[in-house]
Amino acid sequence: MNGGAATLPGGAATGLTVAVVGTSLSAAVETSGYFQLPGVPSGTVKLQFRDAVVNATVELANVGQEQLIEIQVRVTGSTAVVVNEVRSNSKVSLCHRTEAGSPASYHMIDVSVDAEPAHRAHGDGKVGDPVPGQPLKVFDQNCRAVGPSVEIKKSTNGEDADNAPGPTVAVGSPITWRYVVTNTGTVPLTTVTVRDDRNVAVTCPGTTLAVEQSMTCTGSGVAVAGQYRNVGTVTATAGAATVTDDDASHYFGEVPGTVEGPKVQLCHRTGNGSYHLIEISVSAEPAHRAHGDGKIGEAVPGSAGRVFGAGCSVN
Repeated sequence: MNGGAATLPGGAATGLTVAVVGTSLSAAVETSGYFQLPGVPSGTVKLQFRDAVVNATVELANVGQEQLIEIQVRVTGSTAVVVNEVRSNSKVSLCHRTEAGSPASYHMIDVSVDAEPAHRAHGDGKVGDPVPGQPLKVFDQNCRAVGPSVEIKKSTNGEDADNAPGPTVAVGSPITWRYVVTNTGTVPLTTVTVRDDRNVAVTCPGTTLAVEQSMTCTGSGVAVAGQYRNVGTVTATAGAATVTDDDASHYFGEVPGTVEGPKVQLCHRTGNGSYHLIEISVSAEPAHRAHGDGKIGEAVPGSAGRVFGAGCSVN
């Protein structure tokens, strides 16, 4: 048996393991539900799924030597049921995309020829194939994504304000933008340039980046009234290839005279989905609520049954 997928009623598997009863074979179930168990003995095989609340087993009969078996198992508490099964002696090796980490990591797995299309739809590929979503990179013999790529992360006054409204600032006050550029590929980059779509003058300390090297570019301006958005774009070359990436940032410009007016405290949603308590003017409240902010004691936008607790904890 090679691999399968376990599904839980509540969604993706978290902390779930699968083991072959009577052997030392076991594996962690990925957050996607995928697991792989090479070297399963022939005959009748019993699989045991376990986590903090699950302890369930399921049997597979007539497992053959060197046979490739792919199953889908529905796991609920003490019950596990095989809902789909494919057996084959024809297989193909693919670089399999795991769910953990960013950027995605890959490892080699064997799947049946019939299952290859589903795995490719998930983001897998053969050695030498382009990496999905990264057309200038290919999979090497160790399933590493090799080739050029670059990443830019832009912030406004120190806040990674990917979504509106971003920090609230007084109109006329100084704004500092930082553009952190990183070589996320496997080859050096040259002619690295950063531009801003709102004609902000961007200064960088250099024009080359070694593999995994980063540099911070900067730009500055003066806050204008209302909601403001600008996008930083990096472009670089590696031989004949050109790579690029962009990232947006926001702020809300508050007109002088309202800055010291009535205030309201809100749980502010950051770019990574967490919340922290901020104090803003009443006039800026609608823009923040549109972004997904709310007061302590109110329902968390987009999370049914959850409310903001003390310190903006989500309960």
